[in-house]
Amino acid sequence: MVGVPDHAAVHPVLAALRERPPGARVALVIEGGGMRGAVTGGMALAVERLGLTGAFDAVYGTSAGALNAMWLVAGRVERGSQTWWDPTLVHTLIEPRRALRGGRIVDTETLVEERYDVLSPGVFRAALDAPATLHPMATDVDTGAPVDLRPTITDEASLRRALRASSALPLLAGGPVPIDDRRFLDGGLTVAIPFRRAIEDGATHVVVLRSRRLGDITQPPSRVSGRLVGGLLRRISPATAGAYLGRAVAEGRDEAELAERDAGRIASPAWLSVRPLPDSPVPSRLERDVGVVREALEAGEEAARQVLAAASAIGAPA
Repeated sequence: MVGVPDHAAVHPVLAALRERPPGARVALVIEGGGMRGAVTGGMALAVERLGLTGAFDAVYGTSAGALNAMWLVAGRVERGSQTWWDPTLVHTLIEPRRALRGGRIVDTETLVEERYDVLSPGVFRAALDAPATLHPMATDVDTGAPVDLRPTITDEASLRRALRASSALPLLAGGPVPIDDRRFLDGGLTVAIPFRRAIEDGATHVVVLRSRRLGDITQPPSRVSGRLVGGLLRRISPATAGAYLGRAVAEGRDEAELAERDAGRIASPAWLSVRPLPDSPVPSRLERDVGVVREALEAGEEAARQVLAAASAIGAPA
């Protein structure tokens, strides 16, 4: 391939992004993580700027990853990235003092229901009309199981509801989000990296955008927080409390499998992960320092550009 480095010619995922081989189903998976979503927001921005959005048949996201996925599918990440670095939008989303008045510390509802359409009018319609399918992942409150909310999305209102459900942090963002006859909370309780759903749907090539650096892993709750938070969640549902208490173990299993796939020891589907660079900033889940968040977004964009540019006519050298 003219102008494409040799490693792009042999790496099956980069080749699929560039050439779309017959029969390929190419999926993008975006990790969640609260304000760590700025990292994958920057990565999504790189995908868009490299002209690769149309290379994906389906985009899967959890929590903040689902929000980034919606902006990417809609083709408007350039505008959507503002939600990560604009002080007004960040402080609308996260405000601990609201808890003193009985309000939400994390107000995803206002962000999704009011601010998104103001920031980019028609963004939800653009996402619905896009060729790529959008798959926000959430946690079923009553079963504690991960659920792909794609089948519930029929119009703009249901799309907004699905995004809210995927990012409804338990206790911090209010109660569960009702959809049909079920209740949902943040997908990060059960499926922070929804790669298995992409495989189940028949993906032949997968790109995973990670919000954590290599070696950063979820820690189990301390004895105090486990008792306190676990007890509060049991009032919502024992299954939800169990998902919270077992999250570190479940994510450990996911990380072990992802490491096998990243190393090429699992042959199918073809696999490519993008992680933040070792020395790049990664915000905390409830980070409100806009400078830190913006640096993380820029670092995420650079990390993705380094990995994916070879697949793009825009990013490839002449």
